[in-house]
Amino acid sequence: MAGRNRTLRKYLDFVQDIIVLGLCVALFMAMLIKLFHLGRSMLAGTDFSVVIADILFILVLIELFRLLLIYLEEHRVSVSTMVEVGIVATLREVLLKGAMQVDWRQMLALCAFIVTLGVVLRYAGVRLEEQETSG
Repeated sequence: MAGRNRTLRKYLDFVQDIIVLGLCVALFMAMLIKLFHLGRSMLAGTDFSVVIADILFILVLIELFRLLLIYLEEHRVSVSTMVEVGIVATLREVLLKGAMQVDWRQMLALCAFIVTLGVVLRYAGVRLEEQETSG
């Protein structure tokens, strides 16, 4: 029975790897398309805020791509990379809307959210270091 479960798990891991690989290809294509549109809009003389928003969006896509690569290599989800994606995506939305256009209550909640993500980012790495030194 244990051998059959091990074989089933091996096949399920393989299928999951194929799905993640497909997501990697889709993200890579999205990055190339967005980069092409960014180059075209810069040549056309677009507003600076649009260029910054596109660059930050590409950075979010890069971080998600890196997260998927880490999963393919180690078969685990990197919490620190997910937190970094959350921070960059949140800051991108604030920059797109404009800090002066955001209600003060929303800005307070966003600040608390970013500080919380920063604390998680800081202490997620500490836990990982403790596991490596004890192993």
